Amino acid sequence: MRGGVAPLGCPTVGLSSTVWFVIAVIALLLGAALLLADSRRGSGAKDRKRWAALRGWEFLDSDPVLPSRWRYGTIHQGGPGVARNLISGDVPTPDGPRMAYVFDHEQAGRLTSILVAVQLQEPLPAAVELRLPSAPLPDDAGLDLLQPVGERYAFVSDAGAVRPLLTPRLATAADALGDDVELLWAEESWVLATAPLSSDADRVQDLLADLAEFATALEQGLGVRLRKES
Repeated sequence: MRGGVAPLGCPTVGLSSTVWFVIAVIALLLGAALLLADSRRGSGAKDRKRWAALRGWEFLDSDPVLPSRWRYGTIHQGGPGVARNLISGDVPTPDGPRMAYVFDHEQAGRLTSILVAVQLQEPLPAAVELRLPSAPLPDDAGLDLLQPVGERYAFVSDAGAVRPLLTPRLATAADALGDDVELLWAEESWVLATAPLSSDADRVQDLLADLAEFATALEQGLGVRLRKES
């Protein structure tokens, strides 16, 4: 190089060592975050699989079809998505065993919640969503606000069909689910609830039992309604 002129294609100004250090640190942090996320996902699958084995339930890594069985609640809000770390089996109740599912709900490529579903013995005449005041309002034009049910608000697809089902026992059962369950809903032959992804196995176990009690309370109201109509 003569006369202080740099050859073409050789820039005189490059990145400083400080900038390169910051870039390296960011890359390391991103890599650690990805490894931690993968580790947590793997640990969650192992815990779910172990939980299922102890109770004689079935475990499946993923099911892209199951969530499409339902249409209300989080299914309507974010799409059916995929069931990850799915376990299925029977929940014992005084009225006999009930079929149940527990899975991590993935929507648009992102895990959004743990979804718990318990089967009813009789189909419902209409759908009902019970939402805590902290939960977002439903964006389903087919649901209308009906009335408070315990600490939650009921949004229903048919007020006349659902109102007789909203008994004091149902309100007590809904409140027992806890404040971490923002959304609870029932449609056709199922009751479903969402729980945070951080919920551990003991919390899921309690939620299954409470959701089974909610199903029983719903069926009691349904039986009263059918007897009045007959």
